[in-house]
Amino acid sequence: MNNAVSLNYLDDYSQDLVDETVEKAFTSLNLNRLFKPKMKVLLKTCMPNSEVPDKAQCTHPSIIRGLVNVLTKRGVACVVADSPYGKASLINLDQAYLNTGMLEVANLTTCELNHDLSVCDVEVPNGVMTKKLTLLDIATQVDAIVNVGKIKIDKGYVGACANIFGLIPAELKTLVKNRMSTLGEYHHYIIDMLETIGDKLVLNVLDGIVALEANNTQRMLSCLAISEDAFSLDASIMDILGIKYKDTILKQAEDRGYFDSEKPYKLVDKKIEDFVIKDFALVEFDQDTRLSDNKKQSKQYFRSHQDRVKIDKKKCKGCGVCSKICPSGAIMMKYDKEGELYAEVDYKKCIFCDKCHTACPYSVVEKITPIGYKSLIKNVTRYNESEENPNNKE
Repeated sequence: MNNAVSLNYLDDYSQDLVDETVEKAFTSLNLNRLFKPKMKVLLKTCMPNSEVPDKAQCTHPSIIRGLVNVLTKRGVACVVADSPYGKASLINLDQAYLNTGMLEVANLTTCELNHDLSVCDVEVPNGVMTKKLTLLDIATQVDAIVNVGKIKIDKGYVGACANIFGLIPAELKTLVKNRMSTLGEYHHYIIDMLETIGDKLVLNVLDGIVALEANNTQRMLSCLAISEDAFSLDASIMDILGIKYKDTILKQAEDRGYFDSEKPYKLVDKKIEDFVIKDFALVEFDQDTRLSDNKKQSKQYFRSHQDRVKIDKKKCKGCGVCSKICPSGAIMMKYDKEGELYAEVDYKKCIFCDKCHTACPYSVVEKITPIGYKSLIKNVTRYNESEENPNNKE
């Protein structure tokens, strides 16, 4: 793990200044070794919606443009991509590219904007929250990924690690979040994603020139942060904002061996003291914070949209095979009123691997596929077979 971090002071988004800063960071971090001529690199921007850059919800276009300018000099082909919330469609995607300034970046540089809405399933062998990810197909087609996020405070800290969640297709984002009840579980899911992307994620950049405090309040942080390691990068920003590691994704990262709180990062440029803001507006950080404030609504959404397994306790023979094979300990053996053993699924622990369904010797573990789930999958995969998909053209 290369935990070197470059913190750079910028007090505005002047393009010349951004280009110069990115170029210097490439030198100080020795990043040239990561990029070879003719490589195709995905710039994963932060574009959760169609908000304009002035609202500090998305990565500022000058940061993307600066990275494209620097990478192009090295013979790298760049493609900008993200999957905004809402319905997956080219109309919505183009509107987001326009409003966030990404279209202008494409017009002023040689980079492409991703219009391939196709998706792919990727296995997650060591996943804690899931054993399968449905990702934008473009993430598997490129040689490398540069993760370009925005420093924000929402229900928790949003930075480099959280930005990778944007590779989940638009309409599946809500479904994925409803699988998890707490922020801590969401953190594990993000780490599952980072593990899956693996060596393709070669660089992380955070736009904190203008950051977003709690309650959507903009605040000058005057910082452009760059590192090969997403956890180290987030740790440096947390130290700037006064956030404790244990209250964030870094706790789960350390538990899983991806982060060392004793040696969180090594600065190569400025000092943390040059950026510290003691009164940055934060929220009450808690690993048990619920992702949804409406428990009833979340439960209803789960029932109508979540593909899952179901065990009928009246048919269950109580053999315990499913409980033994479950990798997440989500199946408990219980006794009914007559003293008969049966299996019960705890959906808060379930990672939807279907191993119990396959292993059951009596075929009583049923797969439930609600209409809502079928509709979501139909919408996000419809593009795969459409004439708009360039992969279908000879």
